[in-house]
Amino acid sequence: MGDTAQRAAALKPYLSASITDAGTDWPAGPSTEVLDRCRQFLTAAQQDLTWRAQVIERIEGATSKGGVKGAEFAFPSARSAHAAGIIAGDIVKAAWSAYEADPSLVNWRALQSALGDRKGKTSDPEYAAGLLTQMGASAFAGILRAESAKNQNNRNGYAPADLTRAKKDLAPLAEAFASADSTGKAPADLRARLLDKTPLDDLAAVLALAPQSTGFVVAAGTRLAKAAGHKSPDLDWNTHWLVKSLTHDLAATQQLLADPATAALLLRPEVVKGTGTPGFEKLLATALNKALSPTAGTPTLRRTAWINTIKTLGEQGAWSSLTPSISERTGLPIPSPVGQVLTRHVHQYFSELSAVWMNRGPKANTTGPGWTGLTAEQVIRFFGGIFRDPAALPVLEKDYKAFVSGLDLGKGNPFGDAPTSAERDTQRAVFIKNAKEAGGIASLLIGGLHTADLSAEEARDLYIQLAMFPLDVMAGAVADRMGAEVLLAETAVGKAADIIVKGPLQEVISNFWDMAPPGEASDLTDRLLAVQTEALNESLREHRMTTLSSSDQEYLQFTFKGMLYDALHDALQERGG
Repeated sequence: MGDTAQRAAALKPYLSASITDAGTDWPAGPSTEVLDRCRQFLTAAQQDLTWRAQVIERIEGATSKGGVKGAEFAFPSARSAHAAGIIAGDIVKAAWSAYEADPSLVNWRALQSALGDRKGKTSDPEYAAGLLTQMGASAFAGILRAESAKNQNNRNGYAPADLTRAKKDLAPLAEAFASADSTGKAPADLRARLLDKTPLDDLAAVLALAPQSTGFVVAAGTRLAKAAGHKSPDLDWNTHWLVKSLTHDLAATQQLLADPATAALLLRPEVVKGTGTPGFEKLLATALNKALSPTAGTPTLRRTAWINTIKTLGEQGAWSSLTPSISERTGLPIPSPVGQVLTRHVHQYFSELSAVWMNRGPKANTTGPGWTGLTAEQVIRFFGGIFRDPAALPVLEKDYKAFVSGLDLGKGNPFGDAPTSAERDTQRAVFIKNAKEAGGIASLLIGGLHTADLSAEEARDLYIQLAMFPLDVMAGAVADRMGAEVLLAETAVGKAADIIVKGPLQEVISNFWDMAPPGEASDLTDRLLAVQTEALNESLREHRMTTLSSSDQEYLQFTFKGMLYDALHDALQERGG
């Protein structure tokens, strides 16, 4: 409708000029007036339908049938709604002025009555715009302050019981602001005053009492986050209400996390563990789950939010945010809700994180945008924080295996079997690329596992799985090359570890983690590599197949060394070599 109205307006001067040029040759009948009427009709219809759609979106009791929403309207048109809002604004402003002049109980009751009469109407953006414009920013802010003085009993925001008492008076105002702001009709001076000058408890109350626009939640959240986590004997309800509002607005959560400073403020231990409000960690985890899960929101924002999350939690000082809590009833650890969310969803970026590992080194550029702004050390420490919760181990192991399986390493040929040298080189290059990608994530997980400093028993089992899985798939590729279907079946994903772990490698790693003298870490790492290929040869001999040639063994060890050598070497050296 809007496009057609614009075309009609654009066509009018050309038609008018043509009529003038035609003079007496123009036949009697309709002229530019018809275009005017058409444009006016379309413009009015567009405005009316837009208003009705906006009202229905805000009304709580809106019904939906056959994909079409419907609701009962308090006003017949946008114009009448706006006019009624102006009258209501005058009434509320007069009641507030009377209370300011004489803060008596009678005048307070009169103000409450004036506010209560707005209920059920403030979901209309035109009514809300008229109301807020007429009552003014000063009256709006003054009522918030007066209500706080009467009902708030906490220095860091409204407790739930206090907010319930204030809700009957403040909810209509919060809803009116939300309705007007979400459609771009909120008075600019009121919006600026709320975001820049209003006390934090009043600002948090506006978020708590009505779902606000994404833009307002982001702006308010940026300000509230700066005060979050400050030491105080009172519970931090302001931050609680901010995060609760984020559970309903994944776009706002992504935008806040996409800002490095705000992400660092919201995810630091003083906030995650320090508000003291019931269920806060679960609220934060809910907001993060909606914003960071695969396909959530805008891909670019989600990626940036993840990068900043990894950076923030990639500092050991922030690990407390992910530490399991202890149940007061059972004394048993309770997994971190935030850590569980991150553990469950980080797999979507395994490929990008693997590239961070492969690009590490003294010459690595970590000042650019996106993933290039991360260092391998930050990612390792992030996984270290995740691994502080033992419940993360099986989840990441499962996702790691799915990731490597998706690379189809076993379908490639690490040695190349094409007829020409160039084609064989291409085959090997593809295999090496995928093998390095698999090894990159394994290296980060091994580094994180070591950094987390779990118990020897917990770490040993996962080390074996992570270290062996890429070679398991390579073993499958080798068997496929030799037509060894039996061996290939035994070295399938989820089965190959049994062959190797039950062999001499199990004894080497077990002895090492049990603190038997392991020798220098460099020697032990080389021994791990040698034992793996020997285990594969032993398996081939058992099945009466040709063992690997020396060049094949060297190739596999070289590939595996390139994938995991640094991570294993560093971890083993620091722990025992």
